[in-house]
Amino acid sequence: MKKITLCLMMAFTAIFIAACGQSFEEEKVKAENRAEQAFLNISPINETLDEVEFHLPTGLVVKNEEPNNVILEKGSHSYILFYNPFENMDSEALYKTEKSNEENILVDRTFKKDNRLGYLIIMDDGDGLYEITTGVGGVKVTTESELKDLSKDAELLMKIASSTKINE
Repeated sequence: MKKITLCLMMAFTAIFIAACGQSFEEEKVKAENRAEQAFLNISPINETLDEVEFHLPTGLVVKNEEPNNVILEKGSHSYILFYNPFENMDSEALYKTEKSNEENILVDRTFKKDNRLGYLIIMDDGDGLYEITTGVGGVKVTTESELKDLSKDAELLMKIASSTKINE
């Protein structure tokens, strides 16, 4: 009798934990929606560097600036902003390159508005981590994220990508 009771308790616990946990599908939909909204509603520029200017979300700092790359940090979490000054806002070059490099793509979503091409790509990095890349034309922003942070990070990355202007 104790074994049956123990088995039932374990089964109910497993069902309860599974029901309370978030699924990738739910987080994927939220990530796509939040990235799209950030693409459509361009955040104001509040950071100007030598070659680029962009919206720097609260809590992030510029750690390093190199030609075509800016390393951003929030605590110990890193974000990489890459830009190609020779690509327009409607360019598909970075998007196609990003798509062709990986076989672990879980999300591949594009957005278009006013001669701008935006995209969100989420790949499985294994060990419960996901690589998120957002981009607009010749700009892309990448980070590694846990499932619970996918939608928040997708929005944050797109705020940066969609607001980035390359200085000439």
